[in-house]
Amino acid sequence: MGVARRFKEELGDRVTIVAAEPMQGEPVQGLRSLDDGFIPPIIDLSLLDRKIFVTNRDAVIWTRRLLDEEGLFAGVSSGAIARVAVRIASEMDEGNVVFIVCDDGWKYLSSGVYTLPVDEVADLESTVWW
Repeated sequence: MGVARRFKEELGDRVTIVAAEPMQGEPVQGLRSLDDGFIPPIIDLSLLDRKIFVTNRDAVIWTRRLLDEEGLFAGVSSGAIARVAVRIASEMDEGNVVFIVCDDGWKYLSSGVYTLPVDEVADLESTVWW
């Protein structure tokens, strides 16, 4: 949330802070849906203008797209925020969308996220991904 705070300080109402959030009840490594009642100590909800839910499946699909189309070897949480960034961009008539990649793909190498067809990734909806 330090980046969001800085953006708000510099840009005020000209910036919108949007969070990618896992679907309620989906297992998540180090992150839970805010609707499940867990609020991480580092998050300042007053800085969030909006949150968008992302399924594990979409997070994995967009992780693959980051690698295949952009050459970014990112982790699954980055795939989730890429999905949100593209959605936000599709809603805008003009302006810029920035998303910050905070993880890499090394810890997912054995999972099949980068190599298997998405429908063959084991336990896609029940695995703790991001």
